[in-house]
Amino acid sequence: MATFSNSRLSTFEQCPQKFKFHYIDKIETEILRTIETFMGELVHLTLEKLYKDLKFLITNTEDELATYYNKNWEKEWDDRILIVKAKDYSRENYRAMGEKMIRDYYRHYAPFDQGRIIGLETQEFLDLDEEHKIHIRIDRLMMMEDETYEIHDYKTNSNLKTQPELDEDRQLAVYAMGVKNMFPDAKKVVLVWHFLAFDKEMRSTRTTEKLVELKEEILELIVKIDKEREFKPAQSALCDYCEFRSICPQWKHLYSLEKKTVEEFKADEGVQLVNEYAALKEQEKEIQDKLEALSLRVKAFSDFFGAKKIYGSNHIITVWSKDSIKFPGKNDFDRKKLVDALRALNLYDRFAEIDNWNLEKEFENLDEVERSVLVNFGKKQTTSRLYLNKKEK
Repeated sequence: MATFSNSRLSTFEQCPQKFKFHYIDKIETEILRTIETFMGELVHLTLEKLYKDLKFLITNTEDELATYYNKNWEKEWDDRILIVKAKDYSRENYRAMGEKMIRDYYRHYAPFDQGRIIGLETQEFLDLDEEHKIHIRIDRLMMMEDETYEIHDYKTNSNLKTQPELDEDRQLAVYAMGVKNMFPDAKKVVLVWHFLAFDKEMRSTRTTEKLVELKEEILELIVKIDKEREFKPAQSALCDYCEFRSICPQWKHLYSLEKKTVEEFKADEGVQLVNEYAALKEQEKEIQDKLEALSLRVKAFSDFFGAKKIYGSNHIITVWSKDSIKFPGKNDFDRKKLVDALRALNLYDRFAEIDNWNLEKEFENLDEVERSVLVNFGKKQTTSRLYLNKKEK
């Protein structure tokens, strides 16, 4: 049975190429992980210790937890950990930030008597169908007095999500599916996020109908992953934090250049090709601007002289023009009215999604009634082109 996780699904959505490198090719990289990930793991480990000890009636002090965190920081640190923002922030900045999160959390929730601890860093799996299952790893699962179960998740990132975003969040909703499966007595499952950098708690819930829809969506995504063959890279801001960046087709050449001297950089064939291409594109733009201005003068001369063919020393310009109807595009104000008119004329299926190019091309072939209705939604325009040919000797 194939096993998936929310992080695995998210990786594919973010970048199919990274998914392939990580989960299919299983490539090992020089970069272990980013410092944000490293700091987050240690904060999670520290909070896990807090609640694990509480189960044995041991209440750590704030300073004891901070000491535990800092000792593990020094013990686990590896110079291969990537600091993307090294120009602005040091290793010490991140260490201190993680410690502050722990201290803020401690002061917010002490004496930690909000419900009964059911599970910490759970390692459960939920069967999605006969062939696929998904990992249910909950930071902290609590049972409240009214048979409500709470899924608590710690977030150490510096971005605070909005309530609408959390109401659509997949990760904790998947965990809710797992909790309802493991504990049928759960009258209600509440999703709780702790945004530690902001010392803020946010909550959400899911209806049974929403969870059924989510399960179907996940299975559809899994089918898409199973059928994927190309695994193309998807460039985004997340590339800065990707451990596979140095071997990714989007960045591979850049990384090779970073190892070169100034002279080697200038001599690099790729650099020379890009520079040459860019220079020609600049010339092309200048020429295109001149051609467009000149074409307007040719059309004006054609209209004034009443001639469709203009003769030069060795070439002829044929001035072609055609009157047509231009219909409103997807974002135009009158688009809905045009759609309604097409439906009334039983033409919508023919021009589904309103294929403007096809509709404009076929407009003259419609019957008189159809044209008389649709012409009210378009505006006349003239399309002109210039064709340059050599003179025959």
